[in-house]
Amino acid sequence: MQAILLAAKVEALLDNRKAVAIDDVRKVAYPALRHRLILNFEARAEGIPADAILDDVLEAVPVN
Repeated sequence: MQAILLAAKVEALLDNRKAVAIDDVRKVAYPALRHRLILNFEARAEGIPADAILDDVLEAVPVN
């Protein structure tokens, strides 16, 4: 979680903004979480990439 927060802050700063937007969080979530996923045999056999799982997770997160 700390990596996502820090990276999202950097994204906002690079875009000359002082506040983090949800788009910043979503953008950095993939590189911050991809390496933490361990795909089971079934997912690997079906060729499901880690990004597809992260897509499902991020779609389930409400945007308010």
